[in-house]
Amino acid sequence: GGGNMGRRQSAGRNRGGGGGGGSDWDRGSQMPRENRGRGGGGGRGDGGANDWQRGKAPPPPRPVAGRGGRGGRGGRGGRHNQNDPFPDDDFDPLVRNANRWVPSKDNSVMAKVEKQVKGLLNKITKEKFDRLAGQLCDIQIKSYDMLTLMIRLVYEKAIGEPTFSDMYANLCYQLSQRVKKSPFIQVIQSDEDPMAEPGAEYNYDEGGSASFRWSNDVSTSDAEILGPFESEDQCIDVALGNDDTDPTQRGEMELTLHRLLIKRGNFIKIMRSGDGQFYMVCFPLSQAEECGQQLSTKIFTSEIECQNDATKMNTFKRSLLNKCEDEFNKQDIYKDWKEEMKEYKKLKATLSESEQKEREEELEFRRMKIKKQMLGNIKFIGELYKLGMLKEKIMRFCIQSLLKLEEAEGAGYLQFKNVEDDEMDEEDHEALCNLFITIGSTIDNPKAAPYMQAYFQKIHVLGEDKSLSSRSRFAYQDLIDMRSKGWKLRRKVETAKTLEEIRKEAEREERMQQQQSQQNNYGGRGGGGRGRGGGRGGDKGGYRGGRGGGDYRNDNRESGGRRDNRGYDNQYDNRGGGRGSRNDRNDGGGGRGNYGYSPNRGPPPMPSSRMAPPPVAPKILSAPGGRSGGEQFSKEKIEIRAKNMRDEFMNEGRDEKELLLTMDENLGGNEKAGNIIVQLYADKSMDCKAPERKAMIDILVILYKAGKLTKSDIEGPMADMAEFIDSFVVDSPGAIGFLGEMLAPFLDMKVLDIKWLCEKTALLMNKKDQKEVIHKAILETKKACGDGSARAVFGGPNEVKALEQLLGAGEFQSIAAQCL
Repeated sequence: GGGNMGRRQSAGRNRGGGGGGGSDWDRGSQMPRENRGRGGGGGRGDGGANDWQRGKAPPPPRPVAGRGGRGGRGGRGGRHNQNDPFPDDDFDPLVRNANRWVPSKDNSVMAKVEKQVKGLLNKITKEKFDRLAGQLCDIQIKSYDMLTLMIRLVYEKAIGEPTFSDMYANLCYQLSQRVKKSPFIQVIQSDEDPMAEPGAEYNYDEGGSASFRWSNDVSTSDAEILGPFESEDQCIDVALGNDDTDPTQRGEMELTLHRLLIKRGNFIKIMRSGDGQFYMVCFPLSQAEECGQQLSTKIFTSEIECQNDATKMNTFKRSLLNKCEDEFNKQDIYKDWKEEMKEYKKLKATLSESEQKEREEELEFRRMKIKKQMLGNIKFIGELYKLGMLKEKIMRFCIQSLLKLEEAEGAGYLQFKNVEDDEMDEEDHEALCNLFITIGSTIDNPKAAPYMQAYFQKIHVLGEDKSLSSRSRFAYQDLIDMRSKGWKLRRKVETAKTLEEIRKEAEREERMQQQQSQQNNYGGRGGGGRGRGGGRGGDKGGYRGGRGGGDYRNDNRESGGRRDNRGYDNQYDNRGGGRGSRNDRNDGGGGRGNYGYSPNRGPPPMPSSRMAPPPVAPKILSAPGGRSGGEQFSKEKIEIRAKNMRDEFMNEGRDEKELLLTMDENLGGNEKAGNIIVQLYADKSMDCKAPERKAMIDILVILYKAGKLTKSDIEGPMADMAEFIDSFVVDSPGAIGFLGEMLAPFLDMKVLDIKWLCEKTALLMNKKDQKEVIHKAILETKKACGDGSARAVFGGPNEVKALEQLLGAGEFQSIAAQCL
């Protein structure tokens, strides 16, 4: 760096020089302390010298306070005057003050509960609902404020996420079942006159019977208290004014509630400390509201009556009802927004364009927020009603408020009239429709028929009102149509799903797409003619094609079709079903089929550029009927799929439709797939639990009835199991009974008969095993299908003859006497 600087002396002022050092500095020695500065002389600020040469001491710095530029190793120039010495290094280190600021956490009970509830609500999903709802229910509610806090947090979450309203309503239902008793309720003994008129002058009777009030907000954390006192009586004397005592600060003292009473117009709260001392808080009863003390307005004559009323008024369900009422009445907030909008329109001409845009965006944001809260609130209230949390009377009040209706007095029968201010907002129309969509099927019952008739009379009028927007009119018309169809929705409403439900839904859609693709590939676009000829034409040779009766099994064997070098079937094969020529239409069916040609007419025409390319075959293909085509599954793969099919059947509520779709996929083009599945289930039935065995039997019965399994699929594996049942008994003593369970439904459906059963049982070497097989088969058939079915299967003349030949007349008659 120094050499370069020496060669560029002429650039001192323009590009900056370097060290910015003092006058006594020599190369290789330490720079004097007093000449240390923030940066080099440098750059355009003349921070360095112009005539410095290698080997000489730097010139003294110029006493110019100016901003230095960047130059060489001097770094950045600065505003600092380089003649000023650096501060001395010998300074005292910073000392932490005892009163320094430190971050603190709010460790109050309410803050902890709020944090815990918010954390659980943020994590809750339909998949985790049971576990997290249980944790919310386990939170101990120690005060009424804590109860209202929990309700407020759940309510805000519900109206903010209307898609999950049903889940949050279910959460409220569970909380209401768990929080039925409130430990924070306190019954207060009083000497007040319970028969006095409300607001009358205080009256008490020393010798009279006690009366009672209740409170849900009694705390022992008062900042100022009176005491200490030696006894409870001393506390009462001070409270009644017989002794003067100045209040003291409670500080960190832990106190427990000892007694509550109202005496001579004074509220007295007596508490005790850990050392047995008494402390007290008191104030005139007329100042209870001013002091923040909640008390019941009603005075009760018995403690039990008071306790029951307190429990009823402070349950989770009652508090939630109060919250719903408050939130519903908050719809008046929209009126405030309207007033602000009118004020803005008056002042709009005086505002600039940017101010107008900002104000309009703010008003629109507020409007959307109010609308979202209103619609979310309406949906949540409806979900609560469907769970029985709210009464029908409350829902009628909500509907009438939105419709601007009120019951006419003195009519002698149910009659409604419009309220004075009957103007409905756009949001009222939408909220009303959403409410009926949510609760329509529940509230539209015979008892509510007069109300529903009145409601829908006005809805019919609104649906034809041209002054309303098209959106609102169409919404009302859809609502009328939905009611006429039994409240069946026109389109499926998306609700919260578990990950497992989403996965199964995706798999179901994929299977249906594959089946549709298979039908298109095998059936073509042929029409539905009554004859075997599928499309409009085809030649007279009787080739079958199209969807109208075509035989897909002969596509490759009879069509004479060709494959191109990519392995696709040529579209111009002999399946028939196409338009054909005019001379060949006499055999045609209805509709359009695949384009075809007659082998007697020479080679097919070349495909046009507008024709679609041949479809790509999916990975899993099975022709309608499920026996051929597509990828060939191995035995191992089919067995794995069969196990999964059994598990899904058990876990999905035994969904037969889903089972049949899964079976179509499991066949995988393997003609032996059915036999493999039956064989696997037969083997598994010997060493599985009863529910699994029952599920496998039900699966086989459903698949056989649906035509997915054949008689030969059933006979082979069952024959092996019956023939070698004696070897199964060695490892599973109940194997013969399990065999009877497997045979029973198929004997009842005539898939297997007694002649077949006797032939297979005769292969057993042990006569005792033969008798046991027949005995268990009769018992299980009787158990599964009933006495009549058992007698029909085993009691016919031919059946009895075959069984007597197998076991002997005496042995079989003995079994028949016991079982038939």
